[in-house]
Amino acid sequence: MSDDNRQPLVEGVTAAVVGVTDFGPHLDFFRGDLGFQVAAEGTVPAATADALWGSGPADVEVMALAAAGAETGRIHLVRVPEPIAPAEPPHNLDDGLIGIDMYARDIEAAHAEHGRSGRDWTTAPTTYGVAVGEREVQVTQGVCPAPDGTVVVFVQPAAVRGTEAWAVDPDRPFTELTSVVCHVPDADAEVAFWGPDGLGMSVWYDVVFSSPGFDTVAGLPSGTEMRLAFLAGEKTARIEVTSAVGEHRVDRRATQRPARSLGHSGWSVRTRDLAAALESVRRTGGRVLGAPVETDDPLHGRALVACTDTPNGISVTLWQSRN
Repeated sequence: MSDDNRQPLVEGVTAAVVGVTDFGPHLDFFRGDLGFQVAAEGTVPAATADALWGSGPADVEVMALAAAGAETGRIHLVRVPEPIAPAEPPHNLDDGLIGIDMYARDIEAAHAEHGRSGRDWTTAPTTYGVAVGEREVQVTQGVCPAPDGTVVVFVQPAAVRGTEAWAVDPDRPFTELTSVVCHVPDADAEVAFWGPDGLGMSVWYDVVFSSPGFDTVAGLPSGTEMRLAFLAGEKTARIEVTSAVGEHRVDRRATQRPARSLGHSGWSVRTRDLAAALESVRRTGGRVLGAPVETDDPLHGRALVACTDTPNGISVTLWQSRN
């Protein structure tokens, strides 16, 4: 795609899919604490859900959460009555989906407020540097556990990269999701899948670094070397592809499947051209898991939808709006 004038096939990650046992605790956190709103709710019909995700013969209850009405960087809550694995937060050295990130306007104030309300963070706000070329980028992050094994990373950036939520409401404490994170054994394949010659996202940077501050935030052994590729489209959420040099721990990819798993279990990605996107998936080493399905549901509206895997087995629901 980089050699012609075609538009990128995707604009970013539209939503992180989060499996839930019960909507209530997630609404308390994402709506009550972080200011997200319920943008849509209802069910994905059984035939559609099973064709996409292999979820079985029942309709699937869902909610779409948005920050300040943003159409991207959303959270898709999917109720999973019989999960294939217990809820467990992933470690940053586990292969598969890791955290979901959003900006915090004042991360120290957020940490203090959550502490007063009894929502303890696993990692307090910590600043560390990432070497990008000849300069060092300063990042301040804190990690907060969310229900059902979901991991939320709050980021107070040195330089804000545009978000739809802050464009609409500059005073809100938190944005939509600004990035989603995966840790994979083959970072080259993952970057090629999403990058300019794949689905069309830009590689903002791709570095290998080591930082004591990052080791603290991520719970890594001292001196861990981590590759971080940051891919961006026109809109949030962006993608952080990570891969540790050396140790990889638990492989969670088989138990991170939409509508069958709890916590961060997949990505929903809108495309301008589903047929071309599926062709790109196959060409860059991913898998198309079934024929496209016509749907009209709370997560996608009227759309043509297909479920795919990246070359590293990350579940991605690709969809093209029919509205």
